[in-house]
This record gives sequence, C-alpha cells and structure tokens, in this order.
Amino acid sequence: MPLPTPPGPANFVRTMLTYPKAPLAYLTNVVDTYGDVTSFRLATTRVTLLRHPHHIRRVLQQKSAVYTRDSMAYRMTRNLFGRGLATVEGGAEWRSMRRMMQPSFHYQRVASMTEHMLAVIRERLAHWDELAAGGAVIDTAQEMRGLTLRIVARALFALEEGEVVDRFAAAIDTVDHEIGEWVRFPLVPMSVPTAGHRRYHASSAIVEEIIDYVIMQHLTDQVDRGDLLSMLIMTKDEETGAGLTDEQLRDQVMIMLWAGHETSANVLTWTWYRLGMHPEIQQRVLREVDGELEGRPPALADCSKLTYTRSVLDEAMRMYPQAWLGSRRAMEDDEIGGFRVPAGTEIFFSSYHAHRHPEFWDEPEEFRPGRFTAEEVAKRDRSAYFPFGSGPHLCIGNQFALTEMLLVIASTMQRYRIELTSQEPVEPRPLLTLGADRPIRVRLVPRGRPAG
Repeated sequence: MPLPTPPGPANFVRTMLTYPKAPLAYLTNVVDTYGDVTSFRLATTRVTLLRHPHHIRRVLQQKSAVYTRDSMAYRMTRNLFGRGLATVEGGAEWRSMRRMMQPSFHYQRVASMTEHMLAVIRERLAHWDELAAGGAVIDTAQEMRGLTLRIVARALFALEEGEVVDRFAAAIDTVDHEIGEWVRFPLVPMSVPTAGHRRYHASSAIVEEIIDYVIMQHLTDQVDRGDLLSMLIMTKDEETGAGLTDEQLRDQVMIMLWAGHETSANVLTWTWYRLGMHPEIQQRVLREVDGELEGRPPALADCSKLTYTRSVLDEAMRMYPQAWLGSRRAMEDDEIGGFRVPAGTEIFFSSYHAHRHPEFWDEPEEFRPGRFTAEEVAKRDRSAYFPFGSGPHLCIGNQFALTEMLLVIASTMQRYRIELTSQEPVEPRPLLTLGADRPIRVRLVPRGRPAG
C-alpha cells in the first residue's frame, strides 16, 4: 500500500515555510491528520514519518541492520561532531567503537566517576547558597548547562574548575547557540562566513584546542585519573587489539561532551519547571529525599532508593525526550504498518509523539509521575517509552546521565524549594535537543543546610 501523503504542490511550499520555523508543530499536525505512518517532502527529500512505538521498534530493533544511520540528519551531525560512536553509520567501525567504549560505562566505572559529579555539585551548591540568601532569581537553563558541562568535563577528562574551564564553558555555550540557530534553517552551509558561522568556528577552535591539550596530557603521563578519557586511552578492541586513534579520541570526546551536558541540562530544566508547576509533586520529592537521606549528602547508593524522584525524572523525559526526532535510511525494501517502504527511504521517527500515543498513554499532556511506578511499568508495552533510544544503538551513557540527574535533584531538593517566578505555560523549542521556548526562572527558597 502506498504511504499517505499530504497532497499537492501547495503542501511542499507549506512544508518549506513551516517546518524550519516550527518542526514540532508541523509534525504534530501531520501525525494528527494522517496517522502513524505518513510521508512528506522536505526540500528535495521524501521522508517517511513514524510515531507508533511498534513501528519504531521495527526500525530500531527488529530490522536494525536494514535501517542504518546513513541518513541526511546523521550526515549533517557527522559534519559538526565527527565520527564518534553516536554518529557513525554502523557496521564494523561502529561495532569496534562500541566494544572499546562499553567497559567505560559499566556500573563500576560510573561509580568511580560519581565522586567527580558530587564534587562539582557541591561547588555549585555553594554558589546557589549565595544567590538564594539574596533572594536572587536564576535562569534554570543557564544554571543547568553550566552545572552539567562542568560535571561532564570533570568526569570525562578530569578538567578542574578555573580559568580553563570558564573559557571552555563560554566557547561551548557559543557553539551550542550557533548550532541551535543553524538547525532551525540548515540550508546555508557552515562554510558560508555569516556572522553566526564565524562565531561557531572561532568557538569550536577553542573547544578543540582545549580538548587536544587535555588528550595530550593524558597520553603523555599514561595515568588513570579515574575519568572516562583515561579509560578510553587504555582500552583495546578485544577482537583486533587496536586502540582508538587520536582523531577517534577527539571525536568521541566532542560528541560525548556536547550530548552529555546539553541533554541532561534540558531534562533538569524541565524537571524544575514541572516541580514548580506542581507543588504537590514537589512536596512528595522533598519527603522522599528527606526520608531516605536523613540530612546527609546523597551518594550513588541512594539513587536506587529515590523511586518517586526517579518517576518524576522519567515523566519529564517522557514529555520532553531529548532525542525527540530520530532518523534512519532504509537499505532494502520493507513494509511498515501495511505500507511499502522502498530502499533508500529516509525515515523520521518521533519519540515526542510516540510518548504521547493514545494507545499507550492516557491523558498524555498531563504530568503524572505515577505512570512510572513499578506496577504501571510492568503493565505497559516496553516499546512505548524509549528516552535513550533502543536496540543496538541504545545510548551508552544512559546510566551516567540518570545517576548525574538524580544526584543533582536530590542535592538541590535537600536545600531548597523551587518557586517559579511565572505560572505561564512554557512550550518545547525543538532543535537538536528539546529545550524551552523561553527562560524558566525560579527562586531557590532555602530549607536549611544538610550535614556535610
């Protein structure tokens, strides 16, 4: 059966005018109008869009060898970030990278990086104490980006606070901003020297310079500093005996640095927004944190005990999945949902819409952490929720990210209540990740300082 397609040349014009400015609204209109499998033209490419979790599972799990990352979106990402684990197409190159990097994210290794996380969190709490004492209003997105960047920089390559970190953070902020602006309208190549592109390239050069410097330090002393880069330098492919080249190290660090701080920062920002909008949910988190921690600072072992807090985090990731739109390319003819998918088809799949599919989620626009109790999770189709992807390309850093975010939430809620300065609704701003369309500003109301 041929795919349902919005009719006529007028649709093509409407797509080109609407999609770059409001991709989420455009895709929402498409799935609401045409259903779980549809097709539309984006510039010169015809795209097949999937929203049903079972159809997405077919692409990511059941037929993952047929649907590769040789798509236009991944080609664009490789141009920006290089050939890291999260960007290469697949095949032997990807399998070798995955084998080498997997041990770096085992539970024991994440546990060793927890001290890096907690050290940075303590430093930021001291800064927030000063702000809270003066009744200052903070921009949550800005604060969370600064916090998660410093966590990732220290856990990734033991980069301590100081002038280098400040320079590094400023350059990353500029890179993030300019990539976001470019993603909104990516028809002008980055090689064209617009003002924004010049800022991007200048800041990228600073980031690469610092990364190269840190890699050279690690390669020179060959000491395991307890960070991820030390592990990557020492690891070898168990089948070939080869290690990562200097270029591969840089590409891996670059993509993990960007993805590792931007996505967690956004999820935490949405979590603070929802806790501020729902005081009764915030109160339950406060009770759980107080009851489990009993006034002492949180540790890795506490993460598994904070079950309601984890449910709040899961619900935030359901409503605001950071990999909100994924892509693949069909290498062979296939059939999805009764529709023919020819070889060469570009596939878009939307976790944002899958996480709201009425077949699996009741009142999906309501923020309800109760969806993620153990009983509810056991009853639900496992394919309905995939904030870290699924199949062979499941995000390798998911345990790191969950640990980081739970420690940030627990540490913050021990000290403060969150009060929004405005109750006006905030909508998602879809770029490479899913941020907020306007600043989410809060007051941190001190609750009394815990021990330690």
